[in-house]
Amino acid sequence: MRLGALFLTGAALAAAPPLPSPSAAAAQGHQPLPWEQVSPLAWQAEPWVPPAEAAGLPAASQGPMTVLLTGDGTLRVSDARGLVLLLAGLPGRPLRAWRDGGVPLAVPRGSWGFPTDSPLAQGLGGLRWGAEDFRPFLRGLLWVLEDGEGFLTVVHPATARLVHLPLPPGRDLRIRFLPDRLEVAAGDVEKGAPRQWSIPWMGLLPRLAALGPRPNPPKVGTALAPFPKD
Repeated sequence: MRLGALFLTGAALAAAPPLPSPSAAAAQGHQPLPWEQVSPLAWQAEPWVPPAEAAGLPAASQGPMTVLLTGDGTLRVSDARGLVLLLAGLPGRPLRAWRDGGVPLAVPRGSWGFPTDSPLAQGLGGLRWGAEDFRPFLRGLLWVLEDGEGFLTVVHPATARLVHLPLPPGRDLRIRFLPDRLEVAAGDVEKGAPRQWSIPWMGLLPRLAALGPRPNPPKVGTALAPFPKD
């Protein structure tokens, strides 16, 4: 009897599928990070030109919204009362940062004030689509390039929302905020690959639209009014 039971147990173990390894189980349970689900942008290759500062940048804005960015890529947005509205992480550590329509920040770590009345706080209706210089309508935004140089994170403190913009391939990226487009140039690329790309601001509007105000949440019913009316 014992030999028979041992034989049946061995046969059952041989027929059973192998247990997944811890690494495979971890891979199966991996939750995609926000920037891993972002589709590429329609960057347009263009002839490389020597680096130069973009002229006519708008002045930096001010306001009661506070953005704190630490060296490890932790991002926190608070209102005037100190209430934390957004706590998130970047794809990497902050390498360079700009505010509003391209005003460079001397250090990409610290705390800055932002307004609540930024153009995007009104949604896309607060933007002038045909403006020759679109940069004033980017007031109230924070742009952060992380050290992997794969994404440009755009934060809108007024609505406590952010988006991740995938960048073209390359290293030592230089980013310029021009009146009609966002330009990216690389100092190091594969042989034969383009070194400079751009995308018009109108091409970014579908992504920037996600930074607008959140839709009004539905009213919650009560015992006396289970189906509230608008």
